[in-house]
Amino acid sequence: MDRRDFLMTSPVLVAGAAATAGPAPLGVHFETVKAVITGWRRGDLKAVVDQLADDIVWHSHVGSPPIVGKAATEKFMATLATQMRDVRWRIFHYAESGDAAFTEGVDDFATPDGRRVSLPYAGIMRFRDGKIIEWRDYFDRGLFDRLKAGETPPADIAGLAARTPLF
Repeated sequence: MDRRDFLMTSPVLVAGAAATAGPAPLGVHFETVKAVITGWRRGDLKAVVDQLADDIVWHSHVGSPPIVGKAATEKFMATLATQMRDVRWRIFHYAESGDAAFTEGVDDFATPDGRRVSLPYAGIMRFRDGKIIEWRDYFDRGLFDRLKAGETPPADIAGLAARTPLF
């Protein structure tokens, strides 16, 4: 299915802050996605890992090898968490189609030495029995590395990160 077909047939499509007619239903997987984000924000990895299937495949950055299995994912997340403080992960847009949830948001955190990193991303999560079985994150790895090193974000990136979030 190409993106035009998805947009025409998706049972739930939310346009974030641009939604026009009151609160729209966000779909069956939104609470799980919120639990993952809330867990990261609180630094509660157990809350995050509780949302994962034992056989999860996580592409923490599409273009890098995936992390396979819940134990390996938890270990990677624990390492990642040591590099992130004051997590302010936000979602701007959210849609579901079948067993998949699509997000557009910003990963926003402070490095251990206090540098703020706000990086736009898009992600896809697939679900089985209420648990995440696949997770793919898409972002500009070069920009991520430059922001972590202290580079000031370009104005267009700062503008994307500053939008009003859905969650």
